[in-house]
Amino acid sequence: MKYLRSVRGRMLGIACIPGGALVLVALVIAVFLIHQAVRTRDLAMETASAAERTARAVVALQAQRSAAMAVPGQRDDAYANFTQRIDDAITGLSGYARRAPDAESGFQQTTAVELLSVAEGMYRSDSLALSGLDSGTRRQFTAAVAAYRDRLARVAPQLTESGRTAYESLVRSADWSRLTAAEDALTAAEPLPVPESTWRSAAYTVSDQLGRLYTQQSEYAVELTLDDGRRTLAGALAAGAALLLCAVLLLFVVRRLVARVPVPVVPIMVPTVRPAIPRPRHARSRRPRLPEPWPLKAVFDDLRRR
Repeated sequence: MKYLRSVRGRMLGIACIPGGALVLVALVIAVFLIHQAVRTRDLAMETASAAERTARAVVALQAQRSAAMAVPGQRDDAYANFTQRIDDAITGLSGYARRAPDAESGFQQTTAVELLSVAEGMYRSDSLALSGLDSGTRRQFTAAVAAYRDRLARVAPQLTESGRTAYESLVRSADWSRLTAAEDALTAAEPLPVPESTWRSAAYTVSDQLGRLYTQQSEYAVELTLDDGRRTLAGALAAGAALLLCAVLLLFVVRRLVARVPVPVVPIMVPTVRPAIPRPRHARSRRPRLPEPWPLKAVFDDLRRR
């Protein structure tokens, strides 16, 4: 006799299928989200490193440009060469903004790149002014001044609250007023309205404030990306834990329900067939005998006696 598995065991085994599927789905989702969180964190660290590296490269190239433009006969070539190299470095940094994990992080990183362009535009115009202005360089100076002022005005509404506060403090400062007055006078080929030392001090202060504004915006964009990575990681762990908990609860409930079903173990009787004893090939089967005649003879004798 052989016994099949009980009905309770079969029901419990069937219930394990959706529970196992939930566990598998939880693991897949958790692994995917953790991978996304790690990628986001790595991207944020890479963006922070690229921003710092680009800022240092821009500062170094600006110093080299100023030194090269001071050499007689090399001003135009040095300006064009180093300006193109600085623009290429800033363009490379903007590529990280396009790779941001979400729109908000990309927007803030793009704003930081715009501020770096503003700081470079201001320094570019200042380099032209220091090298001496003629009819050709004055047009470049005028274009550079107009470009960085316009870009700063356009990017100001996109700044954070602290960034807008710093911007308002900058454009309302005395150094900004002195610098803009000197730039307007140089554009119109007029004498400086302030002493040269005052102009240089104002230019240095404004350049430093623009650099600080860029650094603040860049750090905010990186921190925003890191926060997104941390949120993704927390969501991955929470989703995985929730799905695992649902799977465990499902198995527990099914087990309790199956335990209340009064289904006995059903045995199945399997008949045992005894194998026939093989006979030798030379053995013959017995033929049935003819009935003995004595019963008929007894009947006839009885009839005669009657």
